[in-house]
Amino acid sequence: MKDRAKMLLIWPEGMDGIFPLSMGYLMNVLKKIDGKQIESSFLDCSLTAMDTEQFIGSIKEFDYIGISIWGSNLDNVNRYIDLIRQNSDAIIISGGPSAHLVDADFSIIGEGESSLKAFLLNFNRIDTDFVSTIQGVRIKGNEIRYPSDFIDDLDSLGYIDYDLLQLDRYLDNGYKDWMYSIKDKFRSAPIMTTRGCPYSCAYCQGPVVMGHNIRKHSIEYVINTIQTLYEKHNIRQISILDDNLTFYIDYAKQLCEAIVKFREKHQEPFLLTTINGVRVNRLDEELIILMKKAGWAEVVISPESGSPKTLKLMKKSINIADMEQKMELIHKHRMNVVGYFMCAYPGETKKDLEMTRDYILNSKFDRCILNFFNPTPGTPVYAELIKNGALRQVNNNINYKAINYIPEDLTEHDLIEFKGSITEKTRFKEKWIKDL
Repeated sequence: MKDRAKMLLIWPEGMDGIFPLSMGYLMNVLKKIDGKQIESSFLDCSLTAMDTEQFIGSIKEFDYIGISIWGSNLDNVNRYIDLIRQNSDAIIISGGPSAHLVDADFSIIGEGESSLKAFLLNFNRIDTDFVSTIQGVRIKGNEIRYPSDFIDDLDSLGYIDYDLLQLDRYLDNGYKDWMYSIKDKFRSAPIMTTRGCPYSCAYCQGPVVMGHNIRKHSIEYVINTIQTLYEKHNIRQISILDDNLTFYIDYAKQLCEAIVKFREKHQEPFLLTTINGVRVNRLDEELIILMKKAGWAEVVISPESGSPKTLKLMKKSINIADMEQKMELIHKHRMNVVGYFMCAYPGETKKDLEMTRDYILNSKFDRCILNFFNPTPGTPVYAELIKNGALRQVNNNINYKAINYIPEDLTEHDLIEFKGSITEKTRFKEKWIKDL
């Protein structure tokens, strides 16, 4: 790479409801590349709608253009890539969960900060052989290789610049990274405190993309981030995006204790949620009490199914008896319990749906959220479906609220009927607001 270069990071159209937190980490990396001068810019096409002429005008004179790819925005990204190739000589780099599904020159697979930095430090347009030595970087058309090394010191990535990412404009435009109806009462913002997942659920990209080892931001880093959001952006709801916040129970307790002190200092309503859920086997009563004091009003857990056979197919390890006990503790300390469930999983039958329906309707969950299974590239079940010929084309439309896959023993009518049968359990009831 030449000593001076310009890079543009694009958050594309079609990312409705998703805040570009990952771009904040990448922008920090671009500022810290030793021995090179990277002039970096950020273009948010999701927040600011652009016509073709405006987009072309925004991409000129860049050496590198990086685009974030998610399953829901592939069509928009492919259109951008065509326009870039027609109007620019920039190297196109895709990143994000579905980076390998578009026609970019190079793709960053999985956690991207270290891979992008190594790529930019060594890139040479004439000789690209080096790319095969960088973990997580894929040349167009080559085999996908997921990284095995991940960043241990998350604090080294720096603090997210929420001003650069235009958090206030997002909020003014109705952004709420919050699944509950109280979202309309307080301003919310997302943070991450940990990365990684040690589990092996067959439908999930998490361990492949972020690694099996749990890595943590320091408590000081998290509290400083919350303080900044509270003071500069008037944030009163924090949405923690982690997959496994409570995996290290002692860390979760220390974080809750620090947030309790923060709340006591400010003496204002302050709420938290973990919208991706927590594992019930990584909860105890002391942590549940601390979560309540810190500002949790609901706790999200993910049984996914009421059928033992389906859970086995999913490779979902969950102890139903333990889950019931933890739900009682959560209710004891005046918080609601939300359950994530999934249907249309490969191998699922009508009998399995009936078992899940009966479990949901007779459970102690205050509310349930139903998602439809989507074959997601990079997951073990996706590879198995391709290998067995059960899925003959790449899934380019990942939408967990839409039916994009129907198991052999089920029909679309079965799935619609199942969803309708649990409607009562999917309705929101603000029972806990009085506790605020």
